[in-house]
Amino acid sequence: MAIEILFEEQTKKKVEDLNENHLADLSKLCDKLLRVQGTIGNTEDRLQRLKEQERELSEEVLPQRLLELGIQDIRLNDGSRIAAEPFYSARISKDKADAAHSWLRDNGHGDLIKNVVSVQFGRGEDDRAKEVIDVLKKEGLLPEQKENVHPSSLKAFVREQVESGNQVFDQAVRDLFSVYEGKRTKITK
Repeated sequence: MAIEILFEEQTKKKVEDLNENHLADLSKLCDKLLRVQGTIGNTEDRLQRLKEQERELSEEVLPQRLLELGIQDIRLNDGSRIAAEPFYSARISKDKADAAHSWLRDNGHGDLIKNVVSVQFGRGEDDRAKEVIDVLKKEGLLPEQKENVHPSSLKAFVREQVESGNQVFDQAVRDLFSVYEGKRTKITK
């Protein structure tokens, strides 16, 4: 009880010590914070728009123009090289994960799948955690199991399948992996 009274007295004293100058200064700082946060939001929006413009120029406009001109690669007078090079993107959505993983296993690519098994332990249970790895089911614990394919491994795999002309990797399989193929303009100096 005495601690509560002491706390109330200290808090009351601090509030009473605040004068209008302190409050005005605090208000100015809050206004400054809000302006900075607004500037950050506007800058992030602008950056997103610029990234979309860059993607459109790099992946659509310039590759199309090079194609229309019948040019795959060009060197400019300043030594720069412009080329529209193939790129690939893929992902496995949650709703297609089981089918995608089955396809990988059935077609000899199961080694791409990473299998993570985890169990949560409380504070001070480090030794027990080490022991349980070998006896999870005997201990009655239900580990959480998670399988996934690392995005860069999937991207490399898709590139390999597409560029090798693998007939098994048809449009249905490409849809399963949400494959996106395109050309991206690369300017090197």
